[in-house]
Amino acid sequence: MQAAQEPKNNASPRERILAAARQIFLDGEPENATMDAVAQQAGMSKKTIYREFKSQAELLGTLLIENVADLGDFSPPGPGDDIELELYGLLVRMMTHFTSPRAMALMRLIISEVRRYPELMNAAKPKGFAREKLAEWLASPAVRARYKIDDPADAAAMLFGMVIQDSGFKLLVGGKTNMPLHIIESRARRAVQIFLRGVRKDV
Repeated sequence: MQAAQEPKNNASPRERILAAARQIFLDGEPENATMDAVAQQAGMSKKTIYREFKSQAELLGTLLIENVADLGDFSPPGPGDDIELELYGLLVRMMTHFTSPRAMALMRLIISEVRRYPELMNAAKPKGFAREKLAEWLASPAVRARYKIDDPADAAAMLFGMVIQDSGFKLLVGGKTNMPLHIIESRARRAVQIFLRGVRKDV
């Protein structure tokens, strides 16, 4: 996720609001995560904020899009690549990113908004959402040549679940502690082995 930055003197109101929102929503205490606090941090009125963002949910959605973009792209594997090794590295990168304290803080706030506004569950996910990227990777020709994956989207969801499991839930409802890297690596390695064994064409 983007590092907290002080907005430049010539920053637009939108940029100032986003910089303040990162500090309040992602780095601050959950009980202080309010639009009033964002307005104070940005040095502007709530009325000005609501001209740029219609609601707190919209502001959080923009931060989510930033979070997804910060993950970057994943190049599909080539014919000679080690699929197991490449998939392992991809999962470790994804899980490290999305279990960071800032990402977890953002997800907790989004979940709280969904409780208030259930219609958000039907909102479109940001383009390039992590599971979508993983599904595209699993659907690439080099993977398809060696593995039988009937539903890449379903397979991507399963792989995420295998790696996150109960630790991700504990992070979501608990504090800001990262999931230890050795746990991410261990679960990613095991998940990849189990998954690929089940879809290998020569079995």
